[in-house]
Amino acid sequence: MKKVLNTFLLIILSKYSICQTCQITSNPTLNYLYNTKNEIPKISNTEKLSLFPIQIGKKQAKFKLIKNENGLFALVDGSGQVYKATLLDKGKISFTRIDSTYYFGNTFMSINFSYKNIIYSFGGYGFWNLNGQLSHFTPGAEWTIDKINKTYNTLNTFYSYQLSELKLYYIEIPRMDEATFDRKEENYIISFDLDKKVNKVLGKLNPKINTNWEYFVIDIPSLHGTISYSEPDIYLYNFSANKVYKLINSKIKDELIGKAGAELQTTFEDEGKLYYSFNNDPSLRTVTISINDFKEEPYPIYYSENNENYRLITILIICLLTFTILTIVYKKRKRKFTLETKGKYEPDRIAFNSNEFNTIESTLINKLIEKSNLESHLTVDEINSLLGIKKKTIEIQKRVRTEAIIRINHKFNVNFNLETTFIERKRSIEDRRYFNYIIIKENAKIFLKHSK
Repeated sequence: MKKVLNTFLLIILSKYSICQTCQITSNPTLNYLYNTKNEIPKISNTEKLSLFPIQIGKKQAKFKLIKNENGLFALVDGSGQVYKATLLDKGKISFTRIDSTYYFGNTFMSINFSYKNIIYSFGGYGFWNLNGQLSHFTPGAEWTIDKINKTYNTLNTFYSYQLSELKLYYIEIPRMDEATFDRKEENYIISFDLDKKVNKVLGKLNPKINTNWEYFVIDIPSLHGTISYSEPDIYLYNFSANKVYKLINSKIKDELIGKAGAELQTTFEDEGKLYYSFNNDPSLRTVTISINDFKEEPYPIYYSENNENYRLITILIICLLTFTILTIVYKKRKRKFTLETKGKYEPDRIAFNSNEFNTIESTLINKLIEKSNLESHLTVDEINSLLGIKKKTIEIQKRVRTEAIIRINHKFNVNFNLETTFIERKRSIEDRRYFNYIIIKENAKIFLKHSK
C-alpha cells in the first residue's frame, strides 16, 4: 500500500514540477551565446525561433533569447515560462525550466531584455488587448509587476534598447476601434528610464518614417541606435540624437538582406561585431559595421514636444482640423435630418463587442471564399480595399489588416467551437516578400452552412 501511495504522489508531483529539462541539438549561435562571458541583454529577430517542442494551445511555442552574467536564458513567448541553458556537451544543449509561472496569455510580442542581470518583460498583446506594463522575473518564482509612472501600449515590433544611456526607446501603439477598425494615426515616441522606471513622451513620430518593418530590426549599441530594413533601404535610428541614417555600404546591405526566401534570425552585437544567421542556414555569420557605412538623412525621427515652432504649427493644424470637422459634422447632421424627415434614413448596424461577424468582416470572408473556390486568393491590396484602408499609411494598413484577421479567426473558432486558422496567410510564389490570403474548403463549408 505504501509503495502504491508513493507512486501516486510521484505522478502528482511530477505533473506540477517546474524542473523540466529539454535537450536539443545545438547550433553555432547557441554555442556562441552559451560560451561567451559577455552580457548580451538584447537579442533580436527571434519571432520564428522554435527551440524545443512546447505548445501554446495547439501551436508550437516561439522563443526569445537573453544572455547576461547569470547565463543563457530562453523565454517562451506569451507564457511567462523561463528556461536556463544548463549544459552544453557533445553537440547537445540542455535547457531547464526555472520558473513557477502558471499564468500566460497577455504578453505575446512583449519587449524582453536584461538589466542588472534581471530579466524584464515590457508591454505585449493578449486577449485582444495591448498593454504597457513592466514586470521582472525572479528565478524559482513568478513574474512581478513593477510600478511605473504611466503606461503606453507597445509591442516588440520596433524599439531601441540602449543600456549605456539607461534608456529604452519605443513606439506607442494606439488602440483600435473594434467596430470601425479606425485608429489614431499619430504615433508617439516614448523613452523609458530603466533606473527611475519613468516613461517620457519625446514627440510625434515623423510621417516620413516607415514603421512597416517586415524583415528585420537589430539593436546596435555601439552606434547608439537600431537598424531596420524598410524596403528598399536599411536605416539606422539614433533616438537620443533624434537622427536617421541610411546605409550606403552595399556590401553590408547585401549580406544582411540575403538571398530570396532567407530571413534574418537571432541577431545581436558583441565586441563591435554584428552576429546573425538565417532561418534556412544555421551558420553564424559576422560583419563589422560603423557609422561611416551610413549617410545622415535630412529629417528627424520625431518632432519634439518642446519645439516651439512645432507647437505653433500643431496649434494651427488643430484649429484648421477643428473647423473642417465641425463643418463636416454640421453638413452630415443636416443631411441626416433631411433623410429622417423623408423616412429614408436607416443606420448601418455593425456588431460591436460580440462574436457576430459585422458587415465588413462578412464581406471580406465571402470574397475570400469566392476566390479560394476558384483556386485563387486575395492580395494585400484587395484586403486593404475591402477594409477601407487603402489610402491609409502602410503602418496603419498592416496593423488594421492583422487585427481584423485575428478578430475574424477568433470569432470563427468561438462560434463553431474549433481551434483552427480560418483565414490563412501564404507567401506569394511570384514574390516571397509578399503574402496572399485564402480560406480552405473545409472551413468555407462550415461558415457557409451556418450563415444561411
